[in-house]
Amino acid sequence: MLFVAEGPVYPESARVQRLEGFVTLAYDVTASGNVDNVRVINSEPAGVFDNAAIAAVRDWQFLPMQRSGTPVLAEGQVSTLTFKLSADEKDGAEASTSNRDG
Repeated sequence: MLFVAEGPVYPESARVQRLEGFVTLAYDVTASGNVDNVRVINSEPAGVFDNAAIAAVRDWQFLPMQRSGTPVLAEGQVSTLTFKLSADEKDGAEASTSNRDG
């Protein structure tokens, strides 16, 4: 069970370009509830949000899985982080783009 999780930081270059996407990650949760062995399974657009997603998931803290009351390693956990701009961010990006063109 996920206990502590901060959302990822939206990469500024992606924000300026108004890019949205997702990253699917696999990782292991240690017996102490820490995340280990984070790896990208899939991302769209490829490579744009990978580092931000990895950094966020590495900081997550879980209540560890237990077997017979003893915390154990949980391998191969999978999560998808979605990167989506708010309507205000999209409007702001459009306004700043049109100001540069004008």
